[in-house]
Amino acid sequence: MGMGGGSKAADEANRAEQERQAAIKRTQGAVNAVFDGPGREGDIQDFIAATRDFYTGDLNRQKADTDRQLRFALARGGLTGGSTQIDQQRRFADDYARGLLTVEQKAQGAGAGIRAADQDARARLISLATSGLDATTGAAQAAAAMRNSIDAGKAEQYAGGLSNAFSGLQGFIDKSREAAERRRANSDSGLSWYGRPAGSSGGDW
Repeated sequence: MGMGGGSKAADEANRAEQERQAAIKRTQGAVNAVFDGPGREGDIQDFIAATRDFYTGDLNRQKADTDRQLRFALARGGLTGGSTQIDQQRRFADDYARGLLTVEQKAQGAGAGIRAADQDARARLISLATSGLDATTGAAQAAAAMRNSIDAGKAEQYAGGLSNAFSGLQGFIDKSREAAERRRANSDSGLSWYGRPAGSSGGDW
């Protein structure tokens, strides 16, 4: 009798464990099905494209502003049409090309960040399945985690714009502006470019 009771208890324990394992498997399957859904990669690609557009717009605004400043700087120094203009415009084009590469790196990095967040959330929910998380709740939490990772990615990427892609040209532009200001100050005080009174030969000054 005692042995029969023990066998029954063991059978019940075994059945309960099998049910528990089946429930874990169902929850893990539901979680994986959400993360592996065919639309997820499309969501990520849309996010990458939006990030690319955002930073490209920022880069193009910088380009327009720097182009205007560079043209003014060359004109102020009487350098339009010379070798200096050719050199600075070549540098300008190189900076823009590097800026486009940076934009693409940021866009792809943003997509990689979403994928990493998805995998972290998946692993967390898979682990929770062993603690009793049911399939319905697991699937709902997986969907919520996917939405949250996109929202967090947007907040992170759009918090700040692209760093100055044309900072290398800023020195030339600043020096041109400073030189123009010195010329203007000297002119206002009656001095020549070299700091002598305008019209003076400099011999006795």
